[in-house]
Amino acid sequence: MRWITQDLPGEVARELFAARYAGAGEQQTVILARALGHAYFREWGRRAHGLHVAFSDVEFADFSIG
Repeated sequence: MRWITQDLPGEVARELFAARYAGAGEQQTVILARALGHAYFREWGRRAHGLHVAFSDVEFADFSIG
């Protein structure tokens, strides 16, 4: 199990809300995986180039907009 606390840019929130309002539930998972991959695993392009991230087997997720 991995606990991730990560700030993501505002454009990710905009993409997530747009997907939600369009009824594209699965697209939200893709957006979140891409954003977390870039920010958390690849450290904004400083490491792990080419790493594929899948957001799956999630037991708990909590999001906030600050």
